[in-house]
Amino acid sequence: MTLQPDNPQLLRRASVVRIYDVRDTTVIVGPDGKLHELSGASALLARALLSFTTSPRSRAEIVAHVEALTGGPIADTTVVDQLLALLESARVLVRDRAAPSPLPARDGRTRLVLGLSGAIATALAPGLVNLLLQRGFEVRVIATEAALRFVQVEALEALVHSPVLSSLWPEQSGLPVPHINLAQWADAVLVCPASATTLARLATGDHSTLVSAVALASRAPVVIVPSMNVEMFAEPAVQRNVRQLIADGFHLVHPGSGAELAQRPDERRAMLGPMPPASAVIDLLDAALRIDRARRPGATATPRDAREWDQLFCTRAPEQLAWHVERLDEDLARALDQALRPGVRALDVGTGLGVVAIELARRGGQVVATDVSTAALTRARERAGAAAIVWLRDDITDSRLLGEFELVVDRGCLHVLTPEQAQAYAAAVARLTAPGGVLLLKTHDVCEANNRGTHPYDAAAIERLLGAAFELESDRPTSFPGPGEAPRARLFTLRKITR
Repeated sequence: MTLQPDNPQLLRRASVVRIYDVRDTTVIVGPDGKLHELSGASALLARALLSFTTSPRSRAEIVAHVEALTGGPIADTTVVDQLLALLESARVLVRDRAAPSPLPARDGRTRLVLGLSGAIATALAPGLVNLLLQRGFEVRVIATEAALRFVQVEALEALVHSPVLSSLWPEQSGLPVPHINLAQWADAVLVCPASATTLARLATGDHSTLVSAVALASRAPVVIVPSMNVEMFAEPAVQRNVRQLIADGFHLVHPGSGAELAQRPDERRAMLGPMPPASAVIDLLDAALRIDRARRPGATATPRDAREWDQLFCTRAPEQLAWHVERLDEDLARALDQALRPGVRALDVGTGLGVVAIELARRGGQVVATDVSTAALTRARERAGAAAIVWLRDDITDSRLLGEFELVVDRGCLHVLTPEQAQAYAAAVARLTAPGGVLLLKTHDVCEANNRGTHPYDAAAIERLLGAAFELESDRPTSFPGPGEAPRARLFTLRKITR
């Protein structure tokens, strides 16, 4: 599939590509093992595109770049589109999405204790640690004595810039009681890989190692990733321990499939038992953290569709909605003073109970307010009284709206969307905002992701998502006032590019 001229989706070079160059030929190995050989001008064009797409690019930007290289306009872009299609099908180019939220905590990062045990997969721990750091976790590593047979302490300490602890009573840890101090410090504990012996310790309450003591003492989510021979994992005693750990509330990851290293290299075959790849482990850790936050007393999981939003607005009073205010946020009110003139066509995306729309109408805007929830629109219309507002049921990720607006306001809609939905959102707001128009966008600050179950944004993520159509004029730290606490937030002002 190629990028269409009006499609704001971006392409970027994949983090891992299977390509090599030799003389005037470029060889691409696809995900299915199929070889693609490009020679001469095709190879040169492919190399140029790969260099240009190290940053996310739209199709229009790519075509313009090729025109700049060739020194003139390209009447027929078929060759470029065919090459883009080939590179995308070979997973050399990928559709750009906002980076996965790193689940930050009080100081901006999720505090993770990684426990290593005496499974041979511990040899892969440096790669896991590096990926955790890339995803935004602050990592402390602890290990059993057996684990240190498979990995060098110095390699791990070089990655995390913190000592690796393996004793309940280390002499120079800087922590008076490490297993309690680390258990209290952690926002999450990941035991990966977990050997059969470590599973037994955890299932029976054995605090004899630092790894088991921290995992048992922590009140944060504990994710356990078994890794062992398939015969060991199938043993009745191990399966009994697995069932006990699940019943005790641990998050137990299903094993993957891989080679058994205890066998001779020429006799190895894929079998159940090893831990899944590091990226899959981190995705499961991310899921455990999000579900844990959503299930805490007083927490409300983000609705997934219009039906769930309707249910929320039908069953909750305004003061029970964490984001609701009776008067518009002061920062948004100041932004409206600068962006709104009487008579301006204004769109309120995800209006909820209509606070933004009512203020837009009071200031003289020609207002359209949309929401996926019919129940929300009904309550908002009642609150607005005779205010001149057009209330429409519309899903911004599949919008049916027509026309353009000089001002679009989003107070807390984007950050409740998944990264996939955010791409459709970006296309819609780009289409609905008039050239030179303003988009006022307020989201949770990234430091709140671990506490709110949303998908917050920083300036870099906003530019990745919307930069093809908008210029980011300002990024202000602020908060989201509501009936209770006021989570930290960002207020972005973007202006639609005039082409």
